[in-house]
Amino acid sequence: MSKYSNKIYSKINEAVDSYFESNPDLDFFPAKKLMPSLIDAGVFDRDRKNGLPLRQELKTLDENDELSLIPRVYPERFGHDTYWYFLRENAQFVSNHVSVEPNAKEKRAEERADSDENYILELIDELLNQKGSRKHTFEFLQGDLHQNGKTRTKLPIDLFYEDLNLALELVEHPEHKKSAIKSKEEKVTVSGVSRAEQRKKYFNRKKSVLEEKGKTFIQIPIKDFQVDTSGQLIRDKVEDTRVLRALLSRFVD
Repeated sequence: MSKYSNKIYSKINEAVDSYFESNPDLDFFPAKKLMPSLIDAGVFDRDRKNGLPLRQELKTLDENDELSLIPRVYPERFGHDTYWYFLRENAQFVSNHVSVEPNAKEKRAEERADSDENYILELIDELLNQKGSRKHTFEFLQGDLHQNGKTRTKLPIDLFYEDLNLALELVEHPEHKKSAIKSKEEKVTVSGVSRAEQRKKYFNRKKSVLEEKGKTFIQIPIKDFQVDTSGQLIRDKVEDTRVLRALLSRFVD
């Protein structure tokens, strides 16, 4: 139950009815429009951020499944966001919300969140019961010199658990690389070797340097998981967790 009494809800309902009476051409209006009347009625002492006190109260009622206390309230929901309105009895709500397509950066973020790699990383977090650091870097672990002969890039580790001193690296199945990716893998880098060779060299460097620093380095081969003909994980969570449990047996209770 919200902190407010039924008397307060009666005042909110009265303010809603009064607003509709004063604006006969309106079928609905945003919740923030009610704030001046609610302040005058003593429901709230002041306004903040265009109706925030009322929105917070409506959100609390919503979470407690008590919106029926204010019959004219109308929540317009978009994903995790809710826009609050009051709707006249028997009127139809017409949304003026403009759906915005995600930009390229947002699309890439969505793709990463739904990727096989992220799926496995989240399974590992769940198995180890803690959140690992994604694309973790160390000052002492760097790639070859850049073309300027002065700077280097830190080599990221797919997943690192500081409490466990554990570094994990996902290893793609070479047979499932797309042809477009294969052509990129053949491109010669500044170091004078192909990307594929450099990738292998960096993997070995990560392993040797981290182990020299006293950290456990474990590779997670994608080939150990069930994949379809296109190389995508089938995502059998029970079976995938079993594979991970075997690979990380030293760290699993």
